[in-house]
Amino acid sequence: MGRVILQMNVTLDGCCDHRQAIADEELHQYSEDLMDRTDGGLFGRETYQLMESAWPAIASSGKGPPFLVDFARKLDQKPKYVFSRTLDHVSWHNSFLLKGPVSEEVPKLLAEGKTLLVNGGPGLGSTLAQLGLVDEYHFLVQPIVAGHGPRLLGGIRDRLNLILIDTKRFDSGVMALSYTPVR
Repeated sequence: MGRVILQMNVTLDGCCDHRQAIADEELHQYSEDLMDRTDGGLFGRETYQLMESAWPAIASSGKGPPFLVDFARKLDQKPKYVFSRTLDHVSWHNSFLLKGPVSEEVPKLLAEGKTLLVNGGPGLGSTLAQLGLVDEYHFLVQPIVAGHGPRLLGGIRDRLNLILIDTKRFDSGVMALSYTPVR
């Protein structure tokens, strides 16, 4: 059986806006290390389109800091499973459009033994958490108060009890907090 790993950047006031993150080399290396543990990624439409607008160009051109190019190339090669009710197709290399409900599609992928990384979108993360499908949570707590934006797991309706399994402090002041759910 596969696993789902959720990684999200979050500010001190609970905002999950990607524009409010310190995305330096150390954070990208942490994310790349998580990606290495997986067989692909799960994306909602918005996060997929946001990432598709930047990463494939960096991967193909090789332009940018080496750590970003390495990250982009690794991401480009990984399978990307995209949930959308509005897209008709996905064009980024190794992308697959999933039209069925998250509650049906993710268990199928897990039954195939896939370990999947959810990186970004609070909507899909909330849905997966609410369904009890997340096996690990990695919150990258940014030393920022954003004052606005989507909230971390804002769609959760039921209490979610977590056990802290690891912490890591980055030179930027970002704290990586890793949890597993109490089952």
